[in-house]
Amino acid sequence: MVLASQTTFAQAVQEAKEAKKEMKADKKEDKAEKKMMNARESRSRLTAKISREKAEKKLEKAEKKEMKSDAKDMKARAKSTTKKADREVVKD
Repeated sequence: MVLASQTTFAQAVQEAKEAKKEMKADKKEDKAEKKMMNARESRSRLTAKISREKAEKKLEKAEKKEMKSDAKDMKARAKSTTKKADREVVKD
C-alpha cells in the first residue's frame, strides 16, 4: 500500500514538473512572438535585425524547453512502467 502511494505521488510530481516546463515553453514562445512583432514594426533596419535575432533565439529556447518537457514526461512514464514490471516479476 505504501509503495503504491509512493509511486502515485512520484508520478504526480513528474507530471507537475512536465506541466510547468510546458508552461515556461509557452511563455517563451509568446515573448518571442512579441519580439518578432516589434521587429516588424521597427523603423530602423538595424533595430529590426537585432530584434529579429533575439526573437529567433527565444523561439529556439522555447522549442528546447518543449523537448525537455516531452522527454521528462516520457522518462516518468518509462519509470512507472518499469516499476510495475518489476513488481509483477517479484509477485511471480
